[in-house]
Amino acid sequence: MKDSRKMVTISDLPDELLCHILSFLPTKIAFTTRVLSKRWTPLFHSLTVLRFDYQTVHDYVAFNCFCDFIDTLMLSPRLSNKFIKIFSLKCSFLFSDSDCHIFDTWVEAAKRLCIEEFHLSMHGNILNDTIFTCQTLVILKLDMLQLNAENLFVDLPKLKTLHLSFVRFKNQNVLQQLLNASPNLEDLRTYDILHMEHYENSVLERVKSMSLARFVRTEIGAIDVPYNVVKNVEFLSIYDAERIIFKSFPMFQNLIHIKLQFYWFFPGWDGIVQFLQHCPKLQILYINKRSSSLSKEWKYPNSVPECVSFHLRSCTILNFEGFSRNLRFASYILQNARLLQDMTIDLTTKSSINMLLKRSQIIEELSSCPRISPACKLSLK
Repeated sequence: MKDSRKMVTISDLPDELLCHILSFLPTKIAFTTRVLSKRWTPLFHSLTVLRFDYQTVHDYVAFNCFCDFIDTLMLSPRLSNKFIKIFSLKCSFLFSDSDCHIFDTWVEAAKRLCIEEFHLSMHGNILNDTIFTCQTLVILKLDMLQLNAENLFVDLPKLKTLHLSFVRFKNQNVLQQLLNASPNLEDLRTYDILHMEHYENSVLERVKSMSLARFVRTEIGAIDVPYNVVKNVEFLSIYDAERIIFKSFPMFQNLIHIKLQFYWFFPGWDGIVQFLQHCPKLQILYINKRSSSLSKEWKYPNSVPECVSFHLRSCTILNFEGFSRNLRFASYILQNARLLQDMTIDLTTKSSINMLLKRSQIIEELSSCPRISPACKLSLK
């Protein structure tokens, strides 16, 4: 009896699935699949995700070929009536002044294709404001580029996600204009975009007065954006948190999840308690103490923040170390958080005899500490 089973090859997969697979490849590689068979030729022209990646720095001839390929594709009549969901461009080559118009042409072509997501990593190149008038844009991610516009004209009615990493603004009003003109923005992430101490007082006051009511998720550097701008968020992640002045925080009435990452030093638990006083609904507290603490012994505060007493459900502390002040803060949470479900402590200790003894002592003290929440699970890693 013959085996009726048939070997299935990738070419046997449905067009929709093949296009999905090709969308994860750089577009130039996806383009080469046309040589496989006639079956693959129309698939390339059905792609809704375009990814271009050029990482050669000094080869001008290769860069021209790269540009010609994008020109051919983006200006092709085949794309004139298409919808493109994602346009991603990573380029390590520095455009000359005479080449800047090439990039602007690509942006204009992408806008005509009703682009929804735009990802740009430009290795210090200058970005004109053309992209900021794309009315179909939902996600915008900019990395390693400069904005030299004195004033930014923005028309982004559908923008919900904005990620800025190593973006340099020439004019101090530009960030304010960008945020003000994005009424539906929900997710803001920044990394090393500006230094607020360089702002003129008048500009700084206008930025401080902003508050984007629809913000849900924000990941920022400690001094990238004034906290009044993001005071309505539900999720907040702050890196370089050692630069925070905790007493200057506004009230975060909607905040339920905070992630604080301390890279250089940990200022102490007093600042954390001050912060908790400004987050009445906080449920999840995550602290990454990548560096050692500079603070001295810590005393229990006279009062307990509202969020600790009535809302806190999860507390995580990484790089706990074997100091008594850290033990006191952990016990403070265990003894006062009525709804606490899990307390996770990462015991970062060196494998010496002394540290192993200290580790065992930490485990013993925390395990025997009274917990006001009967449902609390203590995890020591």
